[in-house]
Amino acid sequence: MKGILFALLGGFFLTFQSVANATISNQIGSWQAAVMTQLTGFVLAFAIVLMIRDRSYRQLTEVSPLYASGGMLAAIVLFSNMTAVHIMGVTMTIAVFLIAQLVLALVIDSKGWFDMSQKKIGRTQIAGVLMMIAGVIILKL
Repeated sequence: MKGILFALLGGFFLTFQSVANATISNQIGSWQAAVMTQLTGFVLAFAIVLMIRDRSYRQLTEVSPLYASGGMLAAIVLFSNMTAVHIMGVTMTIAVFLIAQLVLALVIDSKGWFDMSQKKIGRTQIAGVLMMIAGVIILKL
């Protein structure tokens, strides 16, 4: 239940962030908005780490460079998201982003990439993705 709550919060905040970033990018530019978003996110996360006095950041040197570079991907995600919102609107952007995330998540699970445990992907998972795609087509009508 706790996982579902955090997933819902993440989804809500992703939508709010998409709208805010698209609005900001109209005023200052997309890459500038991405910088501002990344910077304010870093400041908040750093403040939380300091408040909870978690010292595990001392182990940063043990993190694989592949995974440590994940933050750089966020800049691309932000730029792509802002650009898509300007072109397609918030609803279509979030719908297509969710499908893209789900498809890649299924591939990662089925292959066991990135140190994830390998999961069997069956017809029901594929049917679920196809239903989401159908839903996006219906949204577009």
